[in-house]
Amino acid sequence: MSVTAGQISTYLTNIRNAQTIFMNSVIVKERLGFPDIVSQRVIASVLTAYVSIIEKYFSQPVYSATYFLTTYNFYDEEEVKDVMLRINKICDTNYYLDL
Repeated sequence: MSVTAGQISTYLTNIRNAQTIFMNSVIVKERLGFPDIVSQRVIASVLTAYVSIIEKYFSQPVYSATYFLTTYNFYDEEEVKDVMLRINKICDTNYYLDL
């Protein structure tokens, strides 16, 4: 099944919101002086990279009959699905697109 531009837009909004919530929790922990903040910062950096990968994957979409085509991209579908899964694990969410 393919995804539409609307579904992509909704997904990107959802993961950006989840990223914001995660980053805010890291900031609060840092301000409160939690001892393991270094690992949280690293996870936050990794999350930022994953969200960037997803944004780039969908940044120049090619459509056929209003459905997103995955054949004109640097990443393949399995790699992007893996990145989606990792974002969900970090943010404790369940956002997914069926590519």
